[in-house]
Amino acid sequence: MKCLTCKNGEPTYGTTTFTADRDGVIVVVRHVPARICNICGEEYFDEDVSARVLQQVKEAAKAGGEVSIKEFAAA
Repeated sequence: MKCLTCKNGEPTYGTTTFTADRDGVIVVVRHVPARICNICGEEYFDEDVSARVLQQVKEAAKAGGEVSIKEFAAA
């Protein structure tokens, strides 16, 4: 697969950090599996990974606080 952003890179599997601001809570999810472009750094998440990350963000925002740092947890 060629990178859809830079059109030159080859995304390879690795991990990344996902950050979201939801309901006033900054949520950081570390070690998220992704395909990452070796040239521009664009990140691609599989559908199941995206769903799990969004669920973790939702749960962290519901718990409150200002900042929440989570490790990626597979379903």
